[in-house]
Amino acid sequence: MDKTDNASQVQEAKTIAIQYFKDEYGLDVEITKQEKLAQYISPKIMMKGHVTGHPDETFNISVDYEDKKTTDFVMSPELEKAIRAKGINPFAK
Repeated sequence: MDKTDNASQVQEAKTIAIQYFKDEYGLDVEITKQEKLAQYISPKIMMKGHVTGHPDETFNISVDYEDKKTTDFVMSPELEKAIRAKGINPFAK
């Protein structure tokens, strides 16, 4: 895989993660760090970020770039509190 393919996969994963937060929780988020795992380990891009304007409301999330789905979502207590304040249970699935 060349750098162009890699960059496009990372950008697509960021878009998927940002849209996930908007659709599920009505939140605008910023991705601050991303790392693509070696394909022989897992077809995932790991990301860290926070809610726009709230750097204490942090999260980690992965996007599987083969099936285009989010996985491994972990949130800070501050983000959990903000989601619950919207009347949403972030663990109800």
